[in-house]
Amino acid sequence: MNCKAIEESILAGFTDWSLVRSVASGECLVRLPFWDGNGDPIDLTVTVEDGLAVISDNGSIAGLLFSLGQDHQGAPALKLLDDLARAHNLKINYDEGLVQLSISEKQIYDGIAEMAKVVLSMKTVVPHIRVFPRRPGSFGPRLRSKVAKKYRELEILHLVERSYPLVGATVSEWPIDFHWSVGHNGTSYDVNVITADLAVAEPLVKAQKIAALSVDTRAQHQSGQGQLRVAIESRDDNDQSMEAANFLRIHSDELDYRLFDLRQSIDEHEFYSSSFRELTIKFSGNWAEQFMTTANRG
Repeated sequence: MNCKAIEESILAGFTDWSLVRSVASGECLVRLPFWDGNGDPIDLTVTVEDGLAVISDNGSIAGLLFSLGQDHQGAPALKLLDDLARAHNLKINYDEGLVQLSISEKQIYDGIAEMAKVVLSMKTVVPHIRVFPRRPGSFGPRLRSKVAKKYRELEILHLVERSYPLVGATVSEWPIDFHWSVGHNGTSYDVNVITADLAVAEPLVKAQKIAALSVDTRAQHQSGQGQLRVAIESRDDNDQSMEAANFLRIHSDELDYRLFDLRQSIDEHEFYSSSFRELTIKFSGNWAEQFMTTANRG
């Protein structure tokens, strides 16, 4: 699409401090002349197809909720977002971690102004919402939802424990997204799965937290009591995302965890087939045949 045309349509209302540039095929980044409480600019993305414009918050709201531990169901900030979405006809894309507005191409300026109001409202109000302390949240709520959806399709979601608190050497509760126990041939061990969205906000920070978790819990993973698995999604067009993925990959052997980049088909298949095999091993039947039949539904 022509990002220059979008720039011309918004400069009249947002001043020359606005910036529009192409960041991917068919997508334009719109940087508005507003800043959040941390001094970061407000960025939106716009795509246009067949006369319909889709305006996105570029993942900034999901990053805000995650960083403040308000990304879980029932959190006041998430309820506020739901109310704003209904009031402004927005769609919350939980799989991608995006808030989106679909509007006619001729109304792009109005749509950008509408989305800007929502982002600024969330950025202004949410940091001041008082919440009670709760268990540490997931490193990747968007990816966690995608994994849960696939587990449900494989009919194994009911066999796993979700939001499991893993006790470390110094930290009392590390957040584990999926947990189960495996018993086979007289031995048993725990499987602890954490997910990390490296395609959205603060991928390097998430990678560092995962490294800290693995160090603090490595005694039980080294002893054979459990296995730690890290499922990630990275992005080739995001330098920090690739740095975070490489960081986790390089240190995986040293810190005793297995890394699966679910963007890669081989990793994705191995991750889900291992989960399926371990969770159904006590049941009769050809698990491999059942896995392939169920997986092909997705």
